[in-house]
Amino acid sequence: MKKNQHKFLLHGQGAGELTDDMVEARAREIAVIRGRTAEQVSEEDRAEAWAELQGELLPAPTDSDGESAGALTRDPSEPVSVPGRQIPNMEPEDDSSAIEQLATEGVEEAQHDQMLAAREREHRESRR
Repeated sequence: MKKNQHKFLLHGQGAGELTDDMVEARAREIAVIRGRTAEQVSEEDRAEAWAELQGELLPAPTDSDGESAGALTRDPSEPVSVPGRQIPNMEPEDDSSAIEQLATEGVEEAQHDQMLAAREREHRESRR
């Protein structure tokens, strides 16, 4: 068993040095995740396992706080809060234009229904 000169942490606790056996075990897990058997480990799997165990695949730290959708307290009965957003105020529609629009929509819907009924009638007559 060949040992590398890197220390390995597991849940913040020292777990000894990172060994090739640890890398190989993680590479087998990666191969299985990708739909292959544990015996079909590729060099790409090993490289990813090595980088993962070295902590190279961790996201970069940021200075900004993330968007929170949690409650302000630790009370589990408090519902999750969503900060929301402000939308521009809209002026109310003119009553006459609203009635006109509804009438136009009604006429268009009636025409559509008539066309469907005519097509269905033609389809039934062609079957006979």
